[in-house]
Amino acid sequence: MRYASTLAAMLAFALPARADEHALPDHPLTDEELAALAEAVETIEIIGRAPPGAKSTIDHEALERAEENDIHKVLAHVAGVYLRDEDGYGLRPNIGMRGAAAERSAKVALMEDGVLIAPAPYSAPAAYYFPLVTRMSRVEVIKGPSAILHGPNTVGGAVNLIGTPMPGEREAYVDAALGGDRYGKLHTRYAERDERWGLLGEYVKLRTDGFKELDGGGDTGFDKDDASLWFRLHGAPAAETFHQLDLRAGYAREGSDETYTGLTDADFALAPQRRYRGTALDRMDWDHVRLRADHAVSLGTHRRVTTTAYRHWFHRAWGKVDAFVGERDLAGVLAAPEAGANQIYYAILTGAADSQSPEEELLLGTNDRRFVSQGVQSTLQAEERWGPTAHQFDAGVRIHFDRADRRRYEDAYRMSGGELMRSERVRAHVLDSRAETVALAVHAQDRVRWGRVEVTAGLRLELLDARFADYLGGTQHGARETVAIPGGGAIFHVDDRLQLLAGVHRGFVPAAPAAVDELRPELSVNYEAGARWHNQHVAADVIGFFSDYSNLKGTCTLSTGCTSMQDGEQFDGGRVHVWGVEAQTAAEIPLGAGWRAPLTAAYTWTRSRFQANFASDFAAWGDIEAGDELPYLPSHQLAFSGAVAAPRWELGTAVRWHGAVRDVAGQGPIAADERADAVFTIDLTAHVTVARWAELYATCANLLDEQVIVSRRPYGVRPNPPRFITAGYKARF
Repeated sequence: MRYASTLAAMLAFALPARADEHALPDHPLTDEELAALAEAVETIEIIGRAPPGAKSTIDHEALERAEENDIHKVLAHVAGVYLRDEDGYGLRPNIGMRGAAAERSAKVALMEDGVLIAPAPYSAPAAYYFPLVTRMSRVEVIKGPSAILHGPNTVGGAVNLIGTPMPGEREAYVDAALGGDRYGKLHTRYAERDERWGLLGEYVKLRTDGFKELDGGGDTGFDKDDASLWFRLHGAPAAETFHQLDLRAGYAREGSDETYTGLTDADFALAPQRRYRGTALDRMDWDHVRLRADHAVSLGTHRRVTTTAYRHWFHRAWGKVDAFVGERDLAGVLAAPEAGANQIYYAILTGAADSQSPEEELLLGTNDRRFVSQGVQSTLQAEERWGPTAHQFDAGVRIHFDRADRRRYEDAYRMSGGELMRSERVRAHVLDSRAETVALAVHAQDRVRWGRVEVTAGLRLELLDARFADYLGGTQHGARETVAIPGGGAIFHVDDRLQLLAGVHRGFVPAAPAAVDELRPELSVNYEAGARWHNQHVAADVIGFFSDYSNLKGTCTLSTGCTSMQDGEQFDGGRVHVWGVEAQTAAEIPLGAGWRAPLTAAYTWTRSRFQANFASDFAAWGDIEAGDELPYLPSHQLAFSGAVAAPRWELGTAVRWHGAVRDVAGQGPIAADERADAVFTIDLTAHVTVARWAELYATCANLLDEQVIVSRRPYGVRPNPPRFITAGYKARF
């Protein structure tokens, strides 16, 4: 009986790999069946908790069907998420939620298996590193009151990427694909299992020459590698208290011939895939090391404590043309290439003219950054019943430290005969600074159910100690801050299918350490209300939201279109209102004879308004008038995916559309030179399973081969990718 009760506790926390696996039979379990189930249990993660707010999960089947490497395309199927494409591959994602700016995903809590993954989540959260989507088993998007469990950014919400789970037996996996522009993918995984331990090794290689065409020839793509090793040790399944220890290590690298420089409108109309000769030397190189140890213990059937220690190192160096010696505003040159001296700068940038003076030399600025992110966090999840009420309790504490060392140096190049030649100008070191933050975060949330009513109340506390040092200027600043972030919600179960919900929570984004210490953090009060409905085959929800920002914050970076002289400046935007409606549905329609039709749809309607007039040097805002709308926030966006699946084959499609957006805050009709176009794409997928060791698949992205202006930032207009076809092979052993 003790063995059976322990197994029941494990099963209560278990996450099965497939819906048809590890299901309990409808007869009393034999000792052999109990032992088999105990061996099959792989994770001890509480599931089945519908949060007191909006939450969406892109599961393993959906990720496998789409075969996407770009997180933008994955998240486009989640209502309430806003994306700004930049390079066409999602190398540096721009993800926003419910009005939180998408720039480098800096206002969203990004996690991998529950651990913050931004280079320096408090001191420098911009997502220049992002895990490979192809090695993920699912992606969770959390919004609303549940966001206070994750932090520090709670305005929009959180994105949690869940890696491949440890399998229950020896397993090998290979995924290899080829495509246009010399695209290649190799994804391998091998696991070894024993009764008390497991070992999982994984390696991913992605590369492409790129779809853009550099004047004079050259690569415009990327080359990425990611390797990881995971060791698991756990106690005896029959133990009253079940312990599990996981040790993980990973290394990733990228080399990408990517630029911040786009095109003029006229050049885009003629050749949207063109890239100017002046960007021939632009390149990003980075390395990322991750270490992590997890200990989980299940105490009885309804309690679990998990403790995680982690440390990440990240180094990146991105050298790119971003100015002329005599003209720092490269965005202005491309916006008006025929105005005055811009004609000369434009001709040099394209290689049509040679540099004739030092002022006409191109500045290739290299942003050399080193980051450390480390901490220890512990969480408790428990379920209790007190009288007529059932409680689901979550609590946790995290002590975190991160540091960002920023250096920038500029080299000058002259254009000569269509080639960039190093000039005699001495390398200039223009930035040398360090920002670091120590953060103590504590959260607690209790969800109480009494009859048809569920009420959730929670609180998060963030205690921050930030430091900034400018080594060139010889100045130092420090600031301490304590903020309370409450949140709560209520759900009324009308019946077994329909739920009504409402919630409110405080939004918070800390102000990064900088050269000034009086800047306020971003604060808001966020409301939501809506309904959920589900039956055996269909689940749907409609949620309205309203975000009342008391202080919207903007940070000047090169990726926002600011000049190198403005890089790092922060701005207060005052009061802003953002509101809208999110609608999401998913269905699994049985068609008979083992056939089925999985379907999903997501729609978002959003509006925004600045509440006061003010003048700003922030490139994305400019001079604001009350009533102006936020940039890159589409009023309407829609996504649909569907497939017809038979036992051995599947055909699928994904359709995505969003309306035109503003490049700069404003109101009324969008001016042509400040407009990023509406985007409509259709993708197709096909899978055929010959045997367990042979699955063939093919994908076609952007079937209609439509290319439009998707962004005008950082400098100049840029396209979405053209039609792209891949073919691949998978084997499971």
